Amino acid sequence: MREEGRISNWQLFMLIMAFLIGTSTLIMPVGPAKQDAWISYLLAGALGVGVAYLYTSLGLRFPKETPFQYAPRVLGKGLGTCLNILFLWYAFHLAPLLLLNFSELYVVAIMVNTPLMVFIGIMAALAAWAVRSGIETLGRLAELLTPFLIFVILVLNILTILTPELPRWENFLPVLGEGILPVVRGILPAFTFPFGETVFFLNFFPFLTSPRKCRYPFVLAVVLITFLLISVLLRNIAVLGPLEANRANFPSLTAIQLINIGEFLQRMDALIIFIWTFGVFLKLSVVFYVFTLGTSQVLGLKDYRPLVLPTALLLTFFAPTVYEHFHQMLRFASRTWPFYFFPGYFLYPAILLLVAKIRNIKG
Repeated sequence: MREEGRISNWQLFMLIMAFLIGTSTLIMPVGPAKQDAWISYLLAGALGVGVAYLYTSLGLRFPKETPFQYAPRVLGKGLGTCLNILFLWYAFHLAPLLLLNFSELYVVAIMVNTPLMVFIGIMAALAAWAVRSGIETLGRLAELLTPFLIFVILVLNILTILTPELPRWENFLPVLGEGILPVVRGILPAFTFPFGETVFFLNFFPFLTSPRKCRYPFVLAVVLITFLLISVLLRNIAVLGPLEANRANFPSLTAIQLINIGEFLQRMDALIIFIWTFGVFLKLSVVFYVFTLGTSQVLGLKDYRPLVLPTALLLTFFAPTVYEHFHQMLRFASRTWPFYFFPGYFLYPAILLLVAKIRNIKG
C-alpha cells in the first residue's frame, strides 16, 4: 500500500460532513412517519452518534492500520478475509448507486436528451482522478467545497421560508397523529442512509495527522449534519406536504424550484444541482478510495493506484444495471438496504472491536 498522504482532523471533519450531505439532501424520502419524519431523523442522528463512538473506538485501538489489515489478525485469516471481501462488496455496490442517482438527476432536470452513460462516465473519470491523486487531495477538496455546500443549503432554506405563501406550516399537523409506531419504523432507514454509511471512514483513521483525536470531529460532524438534514426535511414537508414529499423523486429539487421572491429571485434549482454535484462527487470518491485501497490490501499489493482505472471502468458499466427505475431504488433504499447493509455498518466493526478486546489485541 503506497499512501504517503496525511489529512488533518479538520479535513476529516469536512469529509464526513460532505459525505453525509452527499445524496442525502437530494433523496430524502419522508417514509412511514409522514409529517413526523423529522422525529425519525432526530432519533436516527442519535444512533449515528452511537455508531460514531463504535467506529472511533476501533480507530483509537488500531490508529495506524485499516480494518483490512487488522481484521485477519483479530478474527483469524479465513474469517477476517471473508468479512473484508464482504465489506469491499458493500463499497463496490454503493459506488454505482451514487453514480446512477447523480446521472438520473442530470437527465431529469437539465439535459433530458443526453444519454445517461455520458454523465456516469464523466463522474467516474473525475472520481478516479481524485482517488489516484491520494487522500490529501480528497481532504483538500472537502476543505474547499464543504463550507460552500452547507452555506448554499442554508440560504436556500431561508429563501424558501421567505417566499410568500410557499411554506404551509399546517403540513406538520397533527404531531404523532398516527402514534409513535410510524416514527419508529422510519428510524432505521434514516439511520442507515446516511449515518451507517460512515463506516467507510474506518479506513481513513491511519492517515490522520492526529489519529488519537479522531472522535471529536467524527461525532461533531454527525450532530451538525443531523440538524442540517432535519432543516431540509422540514422545508420539503412545509412546501410540498408529506404525501408529495414522499412521492417526488427529488423532493428537494421540487421545493427549491418554487422559490419566487419579488418575481426576480427564482429558478434556484441550477444552483442546488451544482451543489449536489460536489456532494455526490466527494461521497463517491470516498467509497471509490476505500474499495481500491482495501482491494490492494486484501490482495497484498504494494500500491492501490493500478486498480483505479479498472475499477472506474467496472463502475461505469455496472451503474446502469443496479436498478431498473427510480422507484425501485427508493424501495430498495428504504426496505432492503438497512438489513442488507447491516453486516457492514454494525456487525463488521462490532465483532472486530469485541474480539479485539477479548483477545487484548491492539495496533
